[in-house]
Amino acid sequence: MSLVLEIDGVSYEEWTKAEVTRNLKDFSGSFSFTLRDGTRSVATFDYASPRPIFRLRPGPEVKCYADGVLVLHGYIKTVEPDINEDYAEVTISGEDKAGDLIDCAAAPDGPGEFKNVKLEDAVKRIAEPFGLKVRSEIDTGKPFPRYALDLGETGHSAIEKGARQRHALVMSDGVGGVVITRTGAKRAPADLALPGNAKGSRGKFTHKGRHSKTIVRGQGEKASGERDTRAAALTPGTAPADPADRQPTDGSAYERERRGTATTGRATDPEIERYRPIVHLARTQADEQSTTDEADWRMRTARANSEETNYRVHGYSVGGRVWRVNEMTYVSDAFQGIERDMLISTVTFRKDEGGEETELTVTSPEAYDKKAAGSRRKNLQSKKSAGTGKLDGTAEKL
Repeated sequence: MSLVLEIDGVSYEEWTKAEVTRNLKDFSGSFSFTLRDGTRSVATFDYASPRPIFRLRPGPEVKCYADGVLVLHGYIKTVEPDINEDYAEVTISGEDKAGDLIDCAAAPDGPGEFKNVKLEDAVKRIAEPFGLKVRSEIDTGKPFPRYALDLGETGHSAIEKGARQRHALVMSDGVGGVVITRTGAKRAPADLALPGNAKGSRGKFTHKGRHSKTIVRGQGEKASGERDTRAAALTPGTAPADPADRQPTDGSAYERERRGTATTGRATDPEIERYRPIVHLARTQADEQSTTDEADWRMRTARANSEETNYRVHGYSVGGRVWRVNEMTYVSDAFQGIERDMLISTVTFRKDEGGEETELTVTSPEAYDKKAAGSRRKNLQSKKSAGTGKLDGTAEKL
């Protein structure tokens, strides 16, 4: 088996280069195939042979299979024909079905807000018009009193702002669904070792986008339950109290109201030692826990974006299981200085003149969850099953 492309149910094999990618940061999966368009070739060259397929155009449905497993179901979004004296080819690219949430309005005809909804219910209401199914694999916490939808806001933006406040990872499953989950619940089909099954590695480590303090400021409603339950006596016909007769208070009521309506969440990145603060505004009604979760989510994802290592391995699967994002793999790589479990954040299935390979991007495993980092950011001493002995024969010699 290998990488298979179907366009509107018709298998198409005359392509020279292919990439199918899933990335935790990009929400939806994407694909790109460079191939020969039979209709265009016949119309241009006298010697061209026809192919039983229509002229390639934006819009048709696409399915991509890796070693027999459906890994992406979407649509052609862009067609780029290219011709010169040596060749004629067409590159098609697009996204999986959830890609429409990225550049389409969440609620073009309203409503402007949802009331008393849990995160999964809000996501379902946003995704349903696009024909997407939603499933939640985690407890998303208490309902949002108000879940605002900004005018012209995209579906992805409307979903992401709620996910930040519940420290949840919302991602496309690549084949027509949206999943609300945490990270690293499953193991990858194999470890990664260099030397070993990895053909090579490339790393990037930067402090760009990272901050010593991440602050999120929000605003709650009805003082988030902090108001005094006592009510002023109301007697019909009673004249209002004279301001001069009002008794001074200790200010506790004002302080309760302030704490409940103006909320602040903070997260500290201990690895950024110099003064580099940043402030974000919560985009939905937020209590103190919500802003704290969002601040921590932003700090961790910024760290994940700044530390990535890429590995290339032969083929698309191991033991019948294809490589997938959001799975844990043990990495043993002395060159990059990694000897621990890592989270797979990007998977790209690729085929070109160099053959079939999968490119994997890994990042630190605590990147998208809310559990304490602890030892998860520290290397282990060793692991006998990874990074030892001779090359396993599936990777190129370094």
